[in-house]
Amino acid sequence: MKKDSGLTITSIIIYIVAMLIVIGIIATITSFFYTNVNNANDNSNNISEITKFHMYFLEETTKKDNEINVITDNMVSFKSGNTFTFQDNSIYINNIKICENIYNAQFKEEVINNKTVIKVLLKIGQNNEYTKTTSYVLNADM
Repeated sequence: MKKDSGLTITSIIIYIVAMLIVIGIIATITSFFYTNVNNANDNSNNISEITKFHMYFLEETTKKDNEINVITDNMVSFKSGNTFTFQDNSIYINNIKICENIYNAQFKEEVINNKTVIKVLLKIGQNNEYTKTTSYVLNADM
């Protein structure tokens, strides 16, 4: 008896279909990977903008004997002479841009336990993906 051990058209088709399935799975996984990397990059940019704002604002609120002169929804002015303003999707301190890609910033003053508290709401990202409300106690003992 003669034994045939060559490739048949059926086995070639099975190999091609299997390779196409493997290539499709790898392409899908790669696509999800790059999408997640881009999302992580956007989130890190948003967090860095918030960190820049926190750094300047925390320094201002912890200055000794500092008080609020004027506060509105988009601006807060301190006795020290520094003014934080939200306009054009950016936050400025005395007309110097300190952070950008801010799509909403609101400043509110409250008095809690005889201490002045400034609540700051920040919405960052084109679709307001990141919203953060932070409370700063004016002249807090650190």
